This record gives sequence, C-alpha cells and structure tokens, in this order.
Amino acid sequence: MSTYTDPFLSIHNKLAKLTELVLEIKNAPKEDYSTKYYTRQEAADICRSSVQSIDNYIKYGWIEAEDFGPAKKLIHHFQIFNEDNSIKQFKYKRRA
Repeated sequence: MSTYTDPFLSIHNKLAKLTELVLEIKNAPKEDYSTKYYTRQEAADICRSSVQSIDNYIKYGWIEAEDFGPAKKLIHHFQIFNEDNSIKQFKYKRRA
C-alpha cells in the first residue's frame, strides 16, 4: 500500500497561521488620542514645517494651543490630525 500525503496540508497550515496573525493585528487595541498632546517642536516635525510656522498657525487661530506654565504650549492631537488620523493641511490657506 502506498501512503498518500496531502501536498496542500502545509500550505493550509501556514495560511491558517497568517489568518490568525492578521486578525490579531486587526483586533489590537487602538491608542487613545484624547489625552495625547504635542509640543510645538513635535507638531512642527509632524507637519514638516518650522516652529515659527506653528506659532503663526496658533496666532491665526488655525491651531488652538493650551498653555501649560509660563512658556510651554501644548497642542492636542486632534488639532493636528483629522478624525481618520491624516494630517490636517495648514499651508496655503487664504485669509478672509
């Protein structure tokens, strides 16, 4: 008698492991951005602009910064990012 081995069994097992990994990544807990704040330098790095530009955005009212102490301003996460976590566009806004 000859023994039959399924050639697709190893592929099926690897595919099952990959499926488990994808579901694990998909169901991972999401980071809570409601308490996330950035400094002006971090916001400048994220927006790929200078700290002076961030200061101007705050001055024009495009970004709302909260004062923490005499000289420290912190910017909330949702002032820089949209709801889908894409970066807001601050450049080239026309002034009314």
